[in-house]
Amino acid sequence: MFYTRRRGRCRPRRNAVRLTAWSTSGDVPGFRMIRPCIAVWLLLAASAAAQTTGAISGRIVDAQSSKPVGGATVVAASPSMPGEENARTDAEGEFEIGLLPPGVYTLNVQAEAHQSFTQDGLAVHAGRTIRVYLSIDPEKVTGAPFRFIQEPPVLPVTSAQTGAVISREQLELVPYGRDERSFEPAAASAPGVLPRPLGLEILGSPASGTRYRIDGVDVTDPASNRQGRRLVQQFIQEVNVDGAALGASYGRVAGGVVQAITRSGGNELHGSAFLDWMPIELPRRTLRYNLAGGAELGGPLARDSLWFYGGFAPVLMATRSGVQTEYQYIGKLTLRPAQGQLLSFAAISDDFSLHYLGDLLDRTAQVEAVTGWHRQGSDADSLQARVQVAHLAELLGRHRFAWGAEGVRDSAGNSSRWYGGAFAEDTWSPVQNLFLDGGVRLERDELVGKTDFLPRVGVAWDFSGRGVSRAYAFVGRFFESPELASQRRTREHQLAAGVQSQIFRDVVAGLDYVHKDFRDAPDGRTSYDGATLSLAKPFSASSLLQASYTLSSLQGSGAVAADAPNVIKLDGAYAYEWDAKTTATLGTSLRVIEGSPWQATMDVRAGVVRALTNPYVLTVTADVLNLFDRERGGTPPLAGRFSARLSF
Repeated sequence: MFYTRRRGRCRPRRNAVRLTAWSTSGDVPGFRMIRPCIAVWLLLAASAAAQTTGAISGRIVDAQSSKPVGGATVVAASPSMPGEENARTDAEGEFEIGLLPPGVYTLNVQAEAHQSFTQDGLAVHAGRTIRVYLSIDPEKVTGAPFRFIQEPPVLPVTSAQTGAVISREQLELVPYGRDERSFEPAAASAPGVLPRPLGLEILGSPASGTRYRIDGVDVTDPASNRQGRRLVQQFIQEVNVDGAALGASYGRVAGGVVQAITRSGGNELHGSAFLDWMPIELPRRTLRYNLAGGAELGGPLARDSLWFYGGFAPVLMATRSGVQTEYQYIGKLTLRPAQGQLLSFAAISDDFSLHYLGDLLDRTAQVEAVTGWHRQGSDADSLQARVQVAHLAELLGRHRFAWGAEGVRDSAGNSSRWYGGAFAEDTWSPVQNLFLDGGVRLERDELVGKTDFLPRVGVAWDFSGRGVSRAYAFVGRFFESPELASQRRTREHQLAAGVQSQIFRDVVAGLDYVHKDFRDAPDGRTSYDGATLSLAKPFSASSLLQASYTLSSLQGSGAVAADAPNVIKLDGAYAYEWDAKTTATLGTSLRVIEGSPWQATMDVRAGVVRALTNPYVLTVTADVLNLFDRERGGTPPLAGRFSARLSF
């Protein structure tokens, strides 16, 4: 009931409408243009190109003749976006609607001499594009064949890049985090990601090579390269992990990017009050007053034109040495001054950003501009700026050519530095279902005093031809940005390859391999080889699953403490509708990691969701953390946590 998301389906406006649809994820637009189409992103924000918006592209054809339908109007609407965005198909039936905030979208299509239709349930995530192929019936149908509607594919078949998305439903159903339910513990559910004392390690790279960001603003501590800002999960819409095979637009990274996308306002008033309390660690019989409570509220100041969202959460963490209190807050205003224009301002725990999204130049240019300032304590901060331009064109196939430049000013105490980078990248589809990506990046860090040349090449092939499978390969070079106190930085050469297939509905099975060579790593590591077998199902039909097994080898000049040859992960959840007003939920997170010594931990969450007087909903959960009560390798002991949330 409360956790059941409807799968994407086609809802006819007229009884005679029949529709065939499928979608693919990727970064290669499918426009077929008479002249080059220019798309511009001005991203004055973080140092890597982790995007904060997504897109929907596709092709519309006549169901009887299979000919493209030109001049059709396609309208996208979502509770996560003020107003609507629209596009018209060209002569080849191609369309694209970009700069969409993450959320679930509905497409409405109107075409002359054809029946209108609506397709809902299209999930858009940050930094990802879904591509839909639609077959619609003419106005007068004579003997049109019956067509089955298949599940929309979820694989990014047009790209070699790998990663994971942790949705809001997964954050609510599966227990992530111990002393504090921040967003970064959820990233450890992604294959190849391991939590370490200095941060998250992604696919064998040192923790210093991982960048953290919130809504596109890099919140990595410039003095230590550790995570510099935490935010409670109640304020988060989704968490994105960008891992292997990152394109030339990604800079200052030698591992991956972990990004949190926060919630926003809407046309309907919504909010909640919440409390997390971990009172006791059972083996020690010690009370732990780890508390995180607060409230959040969002809604319209003017429907479809001005939204607000705000939240406040004091977080109290008790340790043996004392009590630490942190006050987290978020405030966002979203303004839609005109059709195709969006402006938002955000303040998140002393970090500030200004975003602009808009269609310019007769809708041939899409502009995303963000200014950001990250503050780290009282004596460190980071000013960030970026510009990126993308061109869509056709020459012996379809091309997406992108180029850009960026600059960052970091300071901590008496130390400071400038960083600058520039890149050029082309994604080319010479034939159907084959995508080639090549790019080069130039970087210069004031601390190092030299310019680095970073080439990256990838290829992806949809061997099913239906967007439900891919084989890919990638080779590239990466450099991390050194912390301000040192000029030492990890250099990384990466080779990645894999095959993935959607074996049943939205269940994806994959086999992925990554090889990395390191230079100047802080712990002396020199190479990494890892193969991952995975099975994943996003939340649908009241359940979710994310399972992986990674077999790896981390080599170095001596024994490398971070080596974890065998890693098993299993995250799953199920929501059972007990009656019309009550839903019972159960979620679990299992980790088995071979190290010195082996570590096996299991966290479990059981909950009840109860509908009260409309529109109020009460959610009560109980977590058991480290159910096996194994404290090897510094794992905290068995503990219990209780949570409650009243929402509307």
